[in-house]
Amino acid sequence: MAIISVSNLSKSFGNRDLFLDIGFSVDDRERVALIGPNGCGKTTILKILAGQVELDSGAVHRRQGLSIGYLAQDVESDSQVLLLHYTVGITPELLECAERLYNIEQENLHMSGNADYAVEYADLTHKFEDIGGFELQAGAMTILAGLGFDESDLYKPVQLLSGGQKVRAALSRLLLESPQLLLLDEPTNHLDIQVCEWLQDYIANRYQGTALIVSHDRYFLDRVVTRVIEMDNGVIVSWLGAYTAYAAAKEARLEEQRKLYKTQQKEIARIEEAIQTLFSHRKFTRRDSKVKQLEKIQRVKVSGPQKSISAGFKAADRSGAMVLKLDELSKGYGEKKLFDSVDYVMDRGKKVGVVGPNGSGKTTLLKIIAGLENPDSGHVEIGHKVSFVYFAQEFAALTPDNSVIDELLSDSDITAQQARDLLAQFLFMGDDAFKPVHVLSGGEKCRLALAKAIAGAPNLLILDEPTNHLDIASRETLENALLEFNGSVITASHDRYLLDRVTNEIVEIADGKFVKYLGNYTEYRSKKAGDDTLTDLPMLDKRGRQVAPPPPKRPMSTLRELEKQAREIGKRIEEIEQEIHKTETRQAFLTEALANEETYRDGSAKELSAEYNTLDLRLKELYSEWETLGETHAEMESDLADIPGNKT
Repeated sequence: MAIISVSNLSKSFGNRDLFLDIGFSVDDRERVALIGPNGCGKTTILKILAGQVELDSGAVHRRQGLSIGYLAQDVESDSQVLLLHYTVGITPELLECAERLYNIEQENLHMSGNADYAVEYADLTHKFEDIGGFELQAGAMTILAGLGFDESDLYKPVQLLSGGQKVRAALSRLLLESPQLLLLDEPTNHLDIQVCEWLQDYIANRYQGTALIVSHDRYFLDRVVTRVIEMDNGVIVSWLGAYTAYAAAKEARLEEQRKLYKTQQKEIARIEEAIQTLFSHRKFTRRDSKVKQLEKIQRVKVSGPQKSISAGFKAADRSGAMVLKLDELSKGYGEKKLFDSVDYVMDRGKKVGVVGPNGSGKTTLLKIIAGLENPDSGHVEIGHKVSFVYFAQEFAALTPDNSVIDELLSDSDITAQQARDLLAQFLFMGDDAFKPVHVLSGGEKCRLALAKAIAGAPNLLILDEPTNHLDIASRETLENALLEFNGSVITASHDRYLLDRVTNEIVEIADGKFVKYLGNYTEYRSKKAGDDTLTDLPMLDKRGRQVAPPPPKRPMSTLRELEKQAREIGKRIEEIEQEIHKTETRQAFLTEALANEETYRDGSAKELSAEYNTLDLRLKELYSEWETLGETHAEMESDLADIPGNKT
């Protein structure tokens, strides 16, 4: 049943129509993605649903009493409230109570011997407990830890947090409040991979409400949503399934449309030729019949591709076998060591993904490789005939006062006409080429920086978050270009879909360590989890389309082999059930501990929250294995019963 729906919705800004007469609905407990090219109006729709932007015409129908939480892409806050209190204070009463308790504790007023303070503290404690404050505080601690906040962050005023931290603070408060409908605008933009994994698990498995999500993070969408609403040239189309299933279904539909269009065009051409022939032979009655036949044909329309970049790297000159070498490389800031005594060799043709938490040193490593920053010790050796281009996520290398075309020509050996042609591939049309760089949006700067990378004709690409400002269609175009690129690539990225499609080696920087893993992102995850068989991503071809995996082959087994396998599986099922019982017992203890305010005073809350989350993930693995083995065991029992002469 729909909890929110829109009908005949229209919105314009000035002379520009964002969308006209669109409509869709979202059902209870659904997880829905709203996708489309940049600028098509996705954020505006979320703001309309949240009641923050007025619609021009149409109607929004909300279920009576529906509670809505909206997360914007950017959050501005000058609040002096401490982060923990900001998260817990989902009502004015909760906030006031939490702040007063904290102030009394900080000043030790309840221990001062003043009876009035002692009575006030006791009353506040009971009140905070009665309105669910301690339980909410335990939940807040878990959510804040999951979203990457350290214990040292909890008592910082929100106004002192970075822009990304403010967005995460707003998200933590929304998750704790748990409204019936979550409207999330690019929720993974400021999250590292580890936190993205936590958030996708939380929304998919723990949040009990409905979610409408605008996101370019296809890996996130594949694990969270069950339906995709696409805004395509002002038209709303709904597709069942997650992102990859939607992309495959859409491609199949477009291919069918193209075939029907081609067949119909042949038929139309045949009829038109017959009309001309009949006219020349003065057979007007038959001609008129053919004209009417032509008029009755319902023309097949073929949807055009989304407007996106058309990137393609030139064939790179062949470099030496060794592209780059790190020799005893170390770097840190103050007491924080990012990496220490790193030895690493990158071979020609490698496409390497660099991953790790925010602040672990990924960008610093790339800057050192590009010669823009010095290591504390050790050195970088660039290989023979290696020509590289460095793409910086903050676009610091772009000159603000240059025009777009002058910026492209400044570091490349191409003609003005070649520059115009290349800019057109990156959607800089006509007078766009003469805009000053400083007026460009983040997405436009990203496209210009990528155009400069192609113009440089490198054989080594050093890319720092190359997809941050690109829409999905442009991301896929870039991925295809990187797949076809015959040079070498090293990229730091939170875009797990890109890492899965493009890379064949992962380097992880975390906690001062530098570790290499062969394979793409999914294989890296498998090895980190200690399971070399984990392949939960859908299989894709080089164009990113989903392909069906080969069906598993079940070997023939003798009666004795089946009986032995059945016994072993039965034994494993018993072991799993015992471990599930122990894990759930420990989780129950942690739940009680996290509801106790003493846990937060003695500083053990973060460790207990981390343990709870680890156990939660382990439980999911155990239940998944238990269900799979249970089905296999049942099939074996059935097979045994079907074997002639078997009485067991």
